[in-house]
Amino acid sequence: MRAWILILMMALTLTPGSRMSFAEERATATGRVVDVAGRPLDNAIVMVYSAGVKKGYSLFCPTCYRDCGKRTVTGPEGNYKISGLDPELVFTLVAVKDGYLAAYIPNVDPAAGPAPDAHLMPQPAIKDVSQIVRGRVVDTQGKPQRDAVIQPDIATYKGPGGQVNFSAPIEWINEVTVTNDKGEFEVAFSKPAMEMTLRVTARGMAPKHFTVPTGGERKTTIVTEGAIIRGRLVYNGKPVAAAEVGLIPHDAGVGRWYPEVRIGTAEDGTFTITNVPPGRIWQLRPMMESLASRGLGADLVVCETKDDGQEVNLGDIRLKPAHSLRGKVALGDAKPIPPGMRVSIVADRSGDSQGVKIGSDGRFRFDGLPDGIYSVTPAVEGYRLANECAISLCRSVEILVNRDVNDFVIKMEPESEAAPHK
Repeated sequence: MRAWILILMMALTLTPGSRMSFAEERATATGRVVDVAGRPLDNAIVMVYSAGVKKGYSLFCPTCYRDCGKRTVTGPEGNYKISGLDPELVFTLVAVKDGYLAAYIPNVDPAAGPAPDAHLMPQPAIKDVSQIVRGRVVDTQGKPQRDAVIQPDIATYKGPGGQVNFSAPIEWINEVTVTNDKGEFEVAFSKPAMEMTLRVTARGMAPKHFTVPTGGERKTTIVTEGAIIRGRLVYNGKPVAAAEVGLIPHDAGVGRWYPEVRIGTAEDGTFTITNVPPGRIWQLRPMMESLASRGLGADLVVCETKDDGQEVNLGDIRLKPAHSLRGKVALGDAKPIPPGMRVSIVADRSGDSQGVKIGSDGRFRFDGLPDGIYSVTPAVEGYRLANECAISLCRSVEILVNRDVNDFVIKMEPESEAAPHK
């Protein structure tokens, strides 16, 4: 309840450009749910899983918008309609029907007309219970959590020689599943397994990992509200609005990883991230791309969430002038750069990135780079890095940025001229 009260308070204090009164016109998402042959599926549930803004940066976590959780049921022609949606948002929907595998419907913009058809594949009949995990999701009061999204993370199984193996994503039967009214779900793997680790995301709750042995017995996992992380971006003592921060776990290993949460700053420079899993260490990074035009940047901020209900206040995060990197991609055959080619840069410490187009003369520019080591990766069709190892994995050049760089040159050669790997 505390998290939802906070979200409501934030919604009432949005900037004028992003605030929407209940009297304003709302939008309607429409589309169809069909089987793999294109035949309509009736009585399928379609729900709003997450949302994001069309312009600027979201002030809420993707599943924290008031439209998230809205649902409807398809009619005889497989059609669905979800009304009362915020027209300033773009949505990810999930389609679910008994006997079929659930599927995402991404990038649904109600203003753009009907969404592409959602094609649901039949749920294979699984007789071997060692391929199955049956679970139930409840809150701390034991209340079933309907419409919680279950995503496979990893399965542990034995190979032909008895060695322990770990699954690849392609080996999962369920890409995503959703709990029913009783909070129940079933996930299947393509072969017998010892245990599975699943990622559970319930509305208004912190996501969590759920590791459970396979078998026919239904196991219960309890989800909680999690912690809150808040702070403020400032520069020279003044708030920095309309910027974006990202939160990622420090330990991003298998069974420990959570998707990055990105949140925008309000007019007073503040941000609030709700439903953060407890018992973890986190890295918060002001996103380079949102600050590049202002020539500002900041280092990583590390924090820890220990308990449910904890509020971690990072205080003022002080931005500072950042650096620019001006460079050129030089082709060995002196030809102009083909149109549409790009170059990306990734910060070694934070993993934050930017991407820009390369001019026909080979020139490019990155702004908003804090001190650090970066990997620069040019992508020019038909060319590879010159004077590097001869395998195709050699795609990046590293550079130390602790000042403005104006003369960075990346040499590339036609792939046909690449030396054979020795």
